Amino acid sequence: MEKKQKIVVLGLIENNENNVLISQRFDPKIKDAHLKWDFAGGTNEFGESLKETVKREILEETGLNVEVLDLIPECVSNFWEHTDYTLHSLVFCYMCKVIDGDLNSNDPKINDLKWVKPQELRNFNFLPTTQKFVDLYLNQN
Repeated sequence: MEKKQKIVVLGLIENNENNVLISQRFDPKIKDAHLKWDFAGGTNEFGESLKETVKREILEETGLNVEVLDLIPECVSNFWEHTDYTLHSLVFCYMCKVIDGDLNSNDPKINDLKWVKPQELRNFNFLPTTQKFVDLYLNQN
């Protein structure tokens, strides 16, 4: 089986009320990800910095412009089994603050977007990788 690797960058986005933006994945082809909650973000493109990736992905997925703040000091490694290959993802997450924009998503891989209070994050079924960043965030706040 073929092996592939990619770098993923997520944004843990807070608004002026200190609520956190979460997104629900729509990906029926990957049963372990379908309808799980996540943070906005995506794959690093060749030549892009991690900060450039997260800004671009957040704008594409949410319609929001953000200020990229600190990198959460953790890199989470994850493996996804596809029908013809195994994908090894290295996932980073930045704290981000909303600058402007109107919350919306035209991304077919996003089922829902919602703002939640930090203490409500424990009520959602996150992707395992994202859950690690949720736990780090909640333990620091």
